[in-house]
Amino acid sequence: MSAELFDRRTAALSDAPIPDVAFAARERLVQLRAACTRAAKSLRPSRWSEPAIFFFDRKRQAELEAAQSAPTPRFADLTVQITAELPALLASVEVRRVARAVGLTDAASTLAPHCLAAKELAELLAVPDDEIFLVLTPATRSGVRLHLRGFTTAAQLYRFAMEPIPSPRKEGEIAHSSFGSSVPGEDGIAPFQLFTAAAIQPDGTLPVGFAGCEHWLWPTHPLTAIPRINGERVVLLGPGGVRASLDVDLRFPALALESEVVQVLTALQVTEELSRLCGHSLPVGVPEERVPVARAA
Repeated sequence: MSAELFDRRTAALSDAPIPDVAFAARERLVQLRAACTRAAKSLRPSRWSEPAIFFFDRKRQAELEAAQSAPTPRFADLTVQITAELPALLASVEVRRVARAVGLTDAASTLAPHCLAAKELAELLAVPDDEIFLVLTPATRSGVRLHLRGFTTAAQLYRFAMEPIPSPRKEGEIAHSSFGSSVPGEDGIAPFQLFTAAAIQPDGTLPVGFAGCEHWLWPTHPLTAIPRINGERVVLLGPGGVRASLDVDLRFPALALESEVVQVLTALQVTEELSRLCGHSLPVGVPEERVPVARAA
């Protein structure tokens, strides 16, 4: 018996270790950060602000342009270096975490206005992989805290809220009851609207119809633009005003979507969160539902 256990232990120890893609990418990402920093420093204007040479004499200007060699594409080497790292960043949230930890986000953001590849990198690292989203439904006093990874636009959050309840339900997935929303209609569009926290009214309800359109989260709205409140991005779910199409091109379609339910809130907890948003206490009871003024076909 003991010999058999020893043999199993030996076999387990002899297995080749699984490579850590995040650790393996760290050195490359540090080098990429340094390259972005050097490129950003090259953008600094001359201390004397000398103007570019220009001749009013057309002949001399033509001679100058002819003497100049064909310009090399700016940041060509850096673009190649960024492009080589994008697949690993898209495939693994751990690699993106390492990139943020080594300061690559700031370096890429500084260079983003001048380099398209750096802009792509900065936007990818801005995806809220490690943030909590608090989704509240005032009308039903229901809510849930979510940890989302790979979500970039509100359209994905709409689709996520509309997903049918899995059978059996897997841990970490969300049912409609968690959001307090109803099942999608025949047209496949959810009969609800996502709002920012600024849409909450003094009585703890959400505006109906087009009254609160300035606070709507449209499908193309980036999740990074949702304001944080006490460290969480707060989203309110209310009555639908228009049936917006969810056929939106994803910013990074190769990103894998991961979701986790951190907490399903009780009616009392939802009321406490809504009271903080309103600035005064609200009753725990569910408010009367109001009919939207208009809904586009």
